[in-house]
Amino acid sequence: MSAAFTIILPHKRNPGNNAALAICLDCLQTNTANNFILMMDAATNEPLYPRVNRMVEYAPTDCCVYWASDMFAAPNWDIPMLEAYDETTFVNNTVVEPGVIAMYGGNHKADFGRRPDTFDRPAFEAWAAQGHTAGGDGWFAPYMFSRKAFLDTGGLDITVDPDREFGGADMTLFDNWKAAGNRVVRAPNSFVYHLQRWSDLDEQEAEKRR
Repeated sequence: MSAAFTIILPHKRNPGNNAALAICLDCLQTNTANNFILMMDAATNEPLYPRVNRMVEYAPTDCCVYWASDMFAAPNWDIPMLEAYDETTFVNNTVVEPGVIAMYGGNHKADFGRRPDTFDRPAFEAWAAQGHTAGGDGWFAPYMFSRKAFLDTGGLDITVDPDREFGGADMTLFDNWKAAGNRVVRAPNSFVYHLQRWSDLDEQEAEKRR
């Protein structure tokens, strides 16, 4: 069976985020129903957006999913996203966060751990299995998209610094996408747990993470 999609995973290398990556990869391996291809790079200080654009350009499938190494997938997260996907649709799922820092209003607040070593995976997966609803289009990662459409729209704006304008290039991409008459939707009953900027060394060391 051929791969249903390619996961695009730019990893920021540091000890704390490496620990998150190990959980991320195990969740993807265990909890993804469909066959997939993983494209991952690992960098210390290289700018994020050119890395994402480069991996998308070389993705071997048209259907891609942008991911982050501090995001942990719930079982069968991919099935609802694929059901909602077509080449004119960006598909988000529901992000669950502990509220360590400010949250997007459409995300679910539930604390299943604030560090990789305190992540309560069984509790999160049991929570996800109950089914939950959320309003709005969803956050900008993870999201499923057409490689060709992403590149035709111009990809992520590499002039934006994600550490100073967090989400700016993603928001611009989505705004341009909708302005061209395309859709952004949130897939129901597809969940991912997010440690919230765990890749940032300052966040790893903050007292609120204890």
